Amino acid sequence: MKNARIHELFTSIQGEGPWIGQRHIFVRFLGCDIRCRYCDTPAAVQRGDEVANMKSCGVQIAARSKKREQTSNPVSPRALTAFCSRLIVPGPSRPVISLTGGEPLLQASFLEEWLPTVRSAFTIYLETNGIHPEAMERIRDLVDVVSVDFKLPSATGLRPFWEEHRAFLSATRGKKLFVKVVVTKDTKEDEVLASAGIIAAFDPSTTLVIQPAGEPLAPDSTDLIAFQDAALGLIEDVRVIPQAHKMLNVP
Repeated sequence: MKNARIHELFTSIQGEGPWIGQRHIFVRFLGCDIRCRYCDTPAAVQRGDEVANMKSCGVQIAARSKKREQTSNPVSPRALTAFCSRLIVPGPSRPVISLTGGEPLLQASFLEEWLPTVRSAFTIYLETNGIHPEAMERIRDLVDVVSVDFKLPSATGLRPFWEEHRAFLSATRGKKLFVKVVVTKDTKEDEVLASAGIIAAFDPSTTLVIQPAGEPLAPDSTDLIAFQDAALGLIEDVRVIPQAHKMLNVP
C-alpha cells in the first residue's frame, strides 16, 4: 500500500462548520496546490520537493495528553491507523477522523487504499478546498461528511474557482456535506451570491457556512448580516459561524 505525507495528527474540538464542538481526530496532510492569504496552517501547504523534504511529523501520544512525538514521513497505513486508534476517547461515542490539510485530496491514491481499512471503526470527515472533482469521485463512497471550502477571490487573493466548485459539488452527490466560505473585510456581496447560486443549482437545502476571517482581515459585523441576507434569498440554510477553536485556545 501507498504511504502518506502527514504534517501532524492530534485530537481536539472541531472548531468550524455545523459539526462545531464535536471531538475529532485530525489527520493533517502535507501539501496544497493553492495559497490562500488567510491560511492558518502555512506549515502544511508546501509543494513538490518541499513536501518530500518533510522527514517527520508530530503525533499526539494519547487522547488525554498534550504531548506529541515525532515520527518519520511518509507514514504507513498501519502506523496511521494505530496513531488514530490511540486517540479514541473511551466511551459509547463513535470516533471521527477529520482529513484536513493542506489538501487531503492531493493524496487520493493513499486515501483509496487506507480508508476502507478504517471505515468500520471511524466516521470519516473530509475537509477540502473543493477544486478536485476527479479525486472526490474516487473516494466519494469512502467518506461520510464533506466540508467544501469555496474559495472567494477577495479572501484568497487568487483567481475564481467557480467552475471547479460547481463540478466538485456534482462529484459529492449523495453525500452529507456543507459549503463554507471564508469572508474578509474585502469580500463583496456578489461573491457570496455566486457561491449561493452554485449551491442553489446543486441542492438549495445544502448548508452554507459564512466564516469570518480573523484579524487583520476580519469583516465588519454589518457585512456578515448582509452576506447572510443575500444568500438566504437563494438557499435555505445560511449560518455565520466563527472559528471556535481559536476562541477556546485549542489546536
